Amino acid sequence: MTKTLFTNIGSLVMPATEVGVLETLPNAAFVVEDGLVAWVGSAENAPSCDDVVDAEGRCVIPGFVDSHAHLIFAGSREQEFAARMAGISYSAGGIKTTVAKTRAASDAELRSNAQRLVEELYQSGVTYFEIKSGYGLDVETEVRSLKIAREFTEDTTFLGAHVVPQEQDPERYVSLVTTEMLAAVKPYAKWVDVFCDKGAFDLAQTRRVLEAGIAAGLRPRLHANQIEDLGAIGLAVELDCASVDHCTHLSLSLIHI
Repeated sequence: MTKTLFTNIGSLVMPATEVGVLETLPNAAFVVEDGLVAWVGSAENAPSCDDVVDAEGRCVIPGFVDSHAHLIFAGSREQEFAARMAGISYSAGGIKTTVAKTRAASDAELRSNAQRLVEELYQSGVTYFEIKSGYGLDVETEVRSLKIAREFTEDTTFLGAHVVPQEQDPERYVSLVTTEMLAAVKPYAKWVDVFCDKGAFDLAQTRRVLEAGIAAGLRPRLHANQIEDLGAIGLAVELDCASVDHCTHLSLSLIHI
């Protein structure tokens, strides 16, 4: 295995043993072996390695991880954003404004937009990210979205249950998501996600989607409690979801979970 020494670091910032605290190590170095940091310490005590990278006295900080990235879409929701900034209440239906444009976009257009956003992530210090689907809301576009997402990350999330598309009955759409759509996207997804909230999917529908995804070998996570608390946190704990995102509304009953 190749060992690479990163040395001549003016200041190395890293997490300390206490949660939320950062530690600074001057005149530092670290060794990367097989993609992992294998040693950290003072540059004068660094072990010999196959390759050496000179940081030229720069500061080195931990990279950010974006675990909630919607990068595969077309169109814009800027009017909705402006309305929210003006005090108009958010509704989950705003997601639908980009669905038609995402469905109509070519693979090249979706890929180009995702590449632009990935470059913004890197420029902002994000070194690893996941990508969700959820702006196609039909079998073909959800598959296309996840195939393209796989070109950028291994952590791809099937979010066919983002909202119910305008042309669909909610129960029929949940049935589609948990059968034909799930089977089609399974080769390209690692995670299954649901937006459990007012205007999106209720608790029973959320359970159906998550349990179907888990049975298909996908790992569960949730969007929830952005608009109302529907009890999704308890379901997330029960099904061992990796995360619950948004969580604007939380109740004191959560302390009993």
